[in-house]
Order: sequence, then C-alpha cells, then structure tokens
Amino acid sequence: MSKKKKKKRLLDSLFYRVYFAALAVALVCVVIGLIWLNGVVSDYEVSQPVHAAEVVAQLFENSDFARLYAFDTSAQEISGGDEAFYVQSLSDLARGRTVAWREAFSPNADSKNYSVTLDGEKFATFTLVPSGRTTGHGNRLWQLGSVTTHVALEQPQPEPTPVPEDAAVCRVTVPEGSVVTVDGRTLTQADAVASEPLFEDGFLPEGCASPVMTRYAFVAQSDAPAISVTGAAGEALTVESAGEGEWRCGPKEDAALRETYSEDIVKLAGRIAKYTAKDLSQSSLLAGVASDSPAETVIKKFSNSWAPVHKTSQIVDPVVSEFCVISDECFTCHVTFDFVLTSRKGNDYVYPTAYTFCVVKRRGEGRLYNLMFH
Repeated sequence: MSKKKKKKRLLDSLFYRVYFAALAVALVCVVIGLIWLNGVVSDYEVSQPVHAAEVVAQLFENSDFARLYAFDTSAQEISGGDEAFYVQSLSDLARGRTVAWREAFSPNADSKNYSVTLDGEKFATFTLVPSGRTTGHGNRLWQLGSVTTHVALEQPQPEPTPVPEDAAVCRVTVPEGSVVTVDGRTLTQADAVASEPLFEDGFLPEGCASPVMTRYAFVAQSDAPAISVTGAAGEALTVESAGEGEWRCGPKEDAALRETYSEDIVKLAGRIAKYTAKDLSQSSLLAGVASDSPAETVIKKFSNSWAPVHKTSQIVDPVVSEFCVISDECFTCHVTFDFVLTSRKGNDYVYPTAYTFCVVKRRGEGRLYNLMFH
C-alpha cells in the first residue's frame, strides 16, 4: 500500500513565516509612527497664537471690559482710574456694533499684534506674548500681553479766542485726531484750517491709506509758545519747529519697527546716495527694490551726472525718524544725513540730504516701493 503524500502549507515555509512576521512588525511601526506624528501635529496646532487671540477677541465680542480693564494701557487716560466708568463707557460704545479682529504687523518675533474694529472703525489693539509655558513637544504657548483701546471721550471745550485781523497767526500741523494745547488752551475744530494726507496719491501701494494731518492756526502769546500734542491713543508726541511761526508733529513712531530696521534703512540710504554719484551700479541697487514699483521707475530714470569728480563718498551723521506702520505689509520712514564726496586732493564736498521711503514686504523680505528726494 502506497504512502499518502502530506500537503505542504504556506506557513510551513521558513521564508513566509519570516516575511509575515516582518510585515506585522512594519505595520505596527507604521501605526505607532502615525500616532506619534498626529500627536506632533496636534501639539503644534495647539501652540499657534491664533488660539490665544481667539480667546482675547471673545472678550471684545462679549463686551467683557471688566476683564480687559487690567490689561488696557489706555484705561487711566480713558477713565481716570474709575473702572466702573471705563466698563460702562466702552460697553455703551460697543453696544449693537459688529466686532471684527485680525492680525496686524508685528516687527518682533516675540510678540503678535492684532487690531480690533467696531463696524469697520479702529477700536483697539492687543498684543500676545510668550507665556513662559510650552507644550509637551516644546512649542511655546501664548498669552495676552496688553490691550490699548483707541477711544476718546468728548469733553466740553472753551470757546476759541477771536483772532485779531492784524495779529501774527502761527500754525501747527499734527496727526489727525491729536489733542493740541497751546499756552494752556486746547485747540478745537474751530481752530483747524486744513486737513490733508501726509503722502500724495501714488506714493503708497494701492489700497493703503495715507495718515491724515490737521493744521491748526492760533495766535501765540509769545515768540516761544508752550505747545503740547497728545496722539489719538493718548501718547505724547514730539513737536518740532518747521520755520518761523510754524510747528510740526509727525505720526507716532513704531519704536519696535525703528529698532529692527534702522540699520537697514541707513544702509539703503547709503546705497541710493552712492548710486546718485555713480559709485554704485543700477543693478546692485535694484536688488533691494520691489519690481514694477515707482521706486524702480525713479531709479532707472535718475540722471546721476551731477556729482563732481571724486575719490570716495560716504554718508555722515544719519538720522532715521518717523517710522510709521501703514499696513501689515507696508511702512514709511524718513532719513537725513550729510553726503560727503572727497576729491583726490582731499577736498570735501558736503551735501545735506534727506529721503522718505515706503517699504513693502515681498516674499518675507523688505523691499523699497517708493521714495522721495528732499
């Protein structure tokens, strides 16, 4: 009688037993990896500042000004330290109006700025800062740093003193919404003689609104009247002489922006000055200029044949001022300096120079969009 041959099974093979075991281990590793990756992604998402911003925005949406009072840098100015008055005033102001918020320009990576509007009008700003805590994977968490409400309560103003027809009239130009006091008297709208944009049409990118300046006329009691200016947010602004009987106060400077970009602005001013004296090629200068911008057109059309023959050129005593945030993607500033050309014989030609720049963000980097020569 013949023996019946035993049928060979798949798992009897050593190769397949090792293969399926390795496959099972690989599947387990994939599952574990996916779980770990999901945790990393979730951890990163939780750490994003927008979540902390949403919590703060809800305080405005719910008119919870009692909780905002302790963080508001302008609370003292608004209410004189009266919390109940502060809460009631802002609640009345916000009642029935639509609250919206969005992220604003933040020059410092360690802070995030947001703006809040009521029916589209600027109402407040708030700042997020690192809380000092981190997530399980080391991503830092954010918390509310400060709030600034941009409101001013109407106060009764004294009637302006009539201006004699033969009196010498002085003028002071300030950012719109500022409070101007001259020799103890607060100027009113009746003293305003003009209101005009700081920049002409076309200087700023399309969609960017220029800050507006208001000019007041007054009769000074002396040759050196005591003039003080408080900005719309309650900040003290610096008043400077602009000629005989004329004073001027520029828009509030963004200190963080100035600290971050002053050195770059001085370098840019130096490159432009050297280009005007044929000490720098056009292609080298245009590397820092936004393409298809007014600045590009100005530079390409500039006639740089004015400078006398010289050996070296340099800018001396540069001063950067009036850093002003126009939008999340745009800021302006002013720079003055002496441009010194030195001849081969050692003679110096000194040219007082001033530029006004409009800088925009392009692919994460600042680019010159427009400029004015003064």
